[in-house]
Amino acid sequence: MSIIVGLDIGGANTKVCWLEMESGRVVRAKGDSVYHEVWRDPEGLQGVLEDFKYNWKMGDGQTLQGVALTMTAELCDIFKSKAEGVIAILRLVEQAFTDIPIYVWTTRGVFVSPSQTRENPLDAAAANWLASATALARSPLVKDEAALLVDMGSTTTDILPLVRGEVVAKGRTDLERLLNGELVYTGVLRTQVQAIVDCVYVNGMPCKVTSEYFSITADVYRLLDLIREEDYDVATPDGGGRDLTACAQRLARVVASDPEEFGRNGIYALARFIQEKQIQQVFEGIWQLLSRIEQPWPKRLIMASQGSFLLKEVARRLEWEAIPWWECIPGARESYTLTAYAVAWLLATQLEVS
Repeated sequence: MSIIVGLDIGGANTKVCWLEMESGRVVRAKGDSVYHEVWRDPEGLQGVLEDFKYNWKMGDGQTLQGVALTMTAELCDIFKSKAEGVIAILRLVEQAFTDIPIYVWTTRGVFVSPSQTRENPLDAAAANWLASATALARSPLVKDEAALLVDMGSTTTDILPLVRGEVVAKGRTDLERLLNGELVYTGVLRTQVQAIVDCVYVNGMPCKVTSEYFSITADVYRLLDLIREEDYDVATPDGGGRDLTACAQRLARVVASDPEEFGRNGIYALARFIQEKQIQQVFEGIWQLLSRIEQPWPKRLIMASQGSFLLKEVARRLEWEAIPWWECIPGARESYTLTAYAVAWLLATQLEVS
């Protein structure tokens, strides 16, 4: 039986998946995600990882065969470069998982050793998207069909075409992916409202927004009742609460105002307008990507992460079938995180073959 831990270490969220496989089949899996701001406390990441180990002890006779690692936290500005960030994160993972083989996923679509990662650290930078797309492209339910994977998380959105078992993305680095519309810096929790709109409507009049860090998309979707208070698991801009009153207070400040000046309908209209503009941001990336793909276009949109509620609307407007990612990879469940599950599944299948 292969027992693998999959790790996706982001700047704000660390995701983990514990995967057990036997004869090419998923026997058992567990997943979790912890909010930890690496840019504020990079060394604290080791404690987060050790907590994962402590909470998920193995049974008698079981051994952990490897840790499959991918990351995006190397982009945190506490690191002078992405290469420095990759090496720092790798060091913390090695300290937490002593004497356990670590396999680092790369933008070349292969696993490499820690020593190889130190020689070419940029190969490991921001490679989690390729793990997700590769696992889905190889899965039995996807490999013979064309599909578009759209993974919309707390901060970013990945838009990736899958054709006949292959990931046909043009970009590999974040810069290349931004240029090609395959990475859109917009998410449903942490994105500042000012990154989505520069002008809104108030009482029928166009109104420029402030440039202060007053409100984020989690405030918008709490007010629209599209996420629950417990789903708002990121830091609030003002350090305040996550109840509807606090969210309305922050959103009103975007136009230097208080909720009382808007009224209930005004705040709702403001939130709906921002939602619509964010959907348009996702569509711009999709149209950019589709403009280079020969017809016939894929008619299936595979949805992933916290923004799936928005992606259902995207699929509806495209008149495509909307498919949750966990219905595509064997053994997956809704409660797991795609990136951590995918990198663990890829390593487990590789080790079983070898």
